[in-house]
Amino acid sequence: MLIWDNITNILHQQKQILKEMMSTTTTTLKTGRKAIQTLTTTSATSLPMSQKTIEETITLEKQATTPNANIQAILLTLQELMLQLQETMMKNHNETRADTSELKEEMGKLKAEMKADISKVEEKVGIIQQALEKNEATIKEVEKRT
Repeated sequence: MLIWDNITNILHQQKQILKEMMSTTTTTLKTGRKAIQTLTTTSATSLPMSQKTIEETITLEKQATTPNANIQAILLTLQELMLQLQETMMKNHNETRADTSELKEEMGKLKAEMKADISKVEEKVGIIQQALEKNEATIKEVEKRT
């Protein structure tokens, strides 16, 4: 029961403090030679106002935690989506690299084939030019005879 006695004593002391805060108190200020009395009052109406603002603050804090939780959930979702996007981008990048390497190899082969084909065409053109020259020479000889 000692604990309950301590609790009741504490509550009684707090009640006394609250009564003192709500009552009118007189303080004396000394300025030079004269003593001036000032009244300090804590009205009973200010306590409910401050109590109301405390309750409003608590309510606002509770309301603020809900959007904060929602924002945090949204941010976590965004983070997960960004990680998935990054993985997809890395995968696509690697696939693009592989495709680019494959295309380079194919282009190299095609280039070599085209060079070979061009060489063959140049050879044929050379043969045709030689044949034309022979034919022209033959035509000139025939024309000289006639």
